[in-house]
Amino acid sequence: MKLILEISSFQLIRKISKSLENLFDYVQVKKNTIYCSNILDKGKNPVVRIDSKKPCKGLMLKVNNDSVEIKSIVNSTGEKGLASKVIESIITSIPTKFKILIAQDVSGGFWDNLIQKYPDVSFEKK
Repeated sequence: MKLILEISSFQLIRKISKSLENLFDYVQVKKNTIYCSNILDKGKNPVVRIDSKKPCKGLMLKVNNDSVEIKSIVNSTGEKGLASKVIESIITSIPTKFKILIAQDVSGGFWDNLIQKYPDVSFEKK
């Protein structure tokens, strides 16, 4: 049974990461965490921090057995609508029974608006 869960998790992580390749130049998977960005750090890892010296769009999310946890979304590039596109990619990739967890809400209302926009999706703010 554990092997089936691991294969299912792998397939889901692959599906999500493939959908995010349309939005980010670099997508990297480590264990059950997906890192995405338009720039790489010195170690060739996608930058997902807001403190980048260059304009950055980045995403870090963790895929669990029944949820996807959004650890970080950053966008200092000025590109409008990036977070909404990211959420659309995630929603269309995950099973309907999955929950989207928001690790930290410092958005000033973005998540509340998104939760209202998608009443059929289960969101949870931590």
